[in-house]
Amino acid sequence: MNNSFRKKFGVAVCLVSVLMLTLIVNIGAPKTYAGNFSPRKVTISDSRASGTSVSYAYAFTTTATTSIKQIDFKFCTQAGAWADTCTAPTGLDTTGASRSADNLAGTGRTDSSPAANTWRTVVTTPSTQSTQAVTYTIAGMTNPSTTNTTFYARIITWSDTGSTEIDSGTAAFAILTTTSIAVSATVLENFTFTVAGVNSGGTVNGATTNITTTASTIPFGTLTAATPKIGAHDVTVTTNAGSGYSVTTKGTTSPLLVSGSQNIDEFSGSYASPATWSSPAGTAASVNTGYFGYTTEDTDISAFQSNKWAGGETTARSIVSSSVGVSAETTRIGWQAEINAVQPAGTYSGTEILVATPTY
Repeated sequence: MNNSFRKKFGVAVCLVSVLMLTLIVNIGAPKTYAGNFSPRKVTISDSRASGTSVSYAYAFTTTATTSIKQIDFKFCTQAGAWADTCTAPTGLDTTGASRSADNLAGTGRTDSSPAANTWRTVVTTPSTQSTQAVTYTIAGMTNPSTTNTTFYARIITWSDTGSTEIDSGTAAFAILTTTSIAVSATVLENFTFTVAGVNSGGTVNGATTNITTTASTIPFGTLTAATPKIGAHDVTVTTNAGSGYSVTTKGTTSPLLVSGSQNIDEFSGSYASPATWSSPAGTAASVNTGYFGYTTEDTDISAFQSNKWAGGETTARSIVSSSVGVSAETTRIGWQAEINAVQPAGTYSGTEILVATPTY
């Protein structure tokens, strides 16, 4: 796949495939444990190999009404139970990480990194909590350096400091290249996510495309005043996740398209209230003299229907979703840029990130 970002007004699509793997975990049979987390998932904020300052957000449901004294996370190249053979992913590092959020019951926390591939939190004064949805985020992680590979995050909770297990489970995540590209991966729980370019002359949400995109670029080319450029991508998902999936989009900056100190503004429509496209009418350089926006044909996100558009932002917004498992479900999303005669000359570029998350 061509990952060149040198085309004028090219916007690279950065895709994240976040996968969930359901496993039955037995550690030291015939010992019996209280339960296996379900549902459970881990969502990473960046899928790029060797990426730094990455957040790993966990969501899982406990099975026992008890106090959690200690929770451990271990990262491996193999799926399996907590005590099974675990090869540390090359390049993954938790030593510079920190716990950014959790909803464990009790007061006081002591965090540590017993090994480069392990993270631990001990609750000073734990409190009994019923079976509940637990959230826990580790920030500041360094991703594995091996590209286009699936890795496994093993989770275990203890009623003491590492002797009596409460629950355990494993979730999976995928690391792409250092620039991140479209990828499909199949694990025990089926999940594939791909993005394909759309040729000029197609349609998206009632608008006609007049540029041809690739799987990883939106090459708007040379913009001229009062001539909107419109491109699109087809997002295809297959998963047997019982609670479906979500695909989000966000820009690395807002405004997304910049050239030195100049920029093309985000379109005035918002995610909450997308609007019919209107031409930029600003009279001062880079102040409403150009617009960039997106749309989606997903009927579950009905506000975008009838050719409505929203300006991008750095907050991830769901643009494709399903509440059930799907087979090769394809949804088209669109991108539009337009300038007026006041927009300063320059080569404008930016990066839009797509993240796909299944929930089992």
